[in-house]
Amino acid sequence: MTFERKGMVLRVGLRNNAKGIIESLDKKYISRDGKKQNIPDICVFCGSSENLTKEHVLPRWVFENAPSKFFTTDINGLDQAYIKTTIPACLVCNSDILNSLEKYVQASFKNRNVKKQPFTVEELENVILWLEIIDYKFQILNARRRFRASKNLGYISYLADFPLSVLRKLVDYSPKKTITEIRRSQKRLLLKSKLKAINSLIVFKTTNNAFHFFHHMDDFIFLELPRQQIALFYFYKKKFTDKTIAYENAMKIINTLY
Repeated sequence: MTFERKGMVLRVGLRNNAKGIIESLDKKYISRDGKKQNIPDICVFCGSSENLTKEHVLPRWVFENAPSKFFTTDINGLDQAYIKTTIPACLVCNSDILNSLEKYVQASFKNRNVKKQPFTVEELENVILWLEIIDYKFQILNARRRFRASKNLGYISYLADFPLSVLRKLVDYSPKKTITEIRRSQKRLLLKSKLKAINSLIVFKTTNNAFHFFHHMDDFIFLELPRQQIALFYFYKKKFTDKTIAYENAMKIINTLY
């Protein structure tokens, strides 16, 4: 099966099962009606319940497969190792379809000086798809993760049953808004053409030795990959007619959060 064909299979599988995937998440993790159901996990890309595997939210090659590397959850200040951060995906979606995209992106990045060898439009579209998949995976992850005690906040029994996605200020602690964000993330993945989003992706050459990553769901992502000497900043929702303006907006955020 060609790479393009696999991309179509991913879109078709998600399109046909998007509603069921969200309903499953809602019943099992998000709903606040006190009637959470003990239902089995399903693949968050095609809805299958067979041959489930653990799909890393951030690919292992990105954080160099290092067990010591982690991110901190803003809501409760707890650290989460990247290598333990996974969501359910079936064997076909994980090992075949998503793995093909990973290999494509890795090959695009390999031995590349992005100042002298800019990405082609096709490569940019696939990098955008890859970054949008990462956002979708984080949406799923935070819908599944529960609030846990931290040294600063201690144990808050009322919050213990809340998924982290509902506790975000940006969604006003609303389960409905959490579901809306997941739907929006799904819809981005269903778009075959990423041409309208090309200017929302900024590609930098970097000589830094350290891996850096920050991400605001449904907003933006920054990845700095020292081995590839590439850094990426992508706006998920904002669209720009001028890449210079996108670059200026990205640098404001980078200078604040880096």
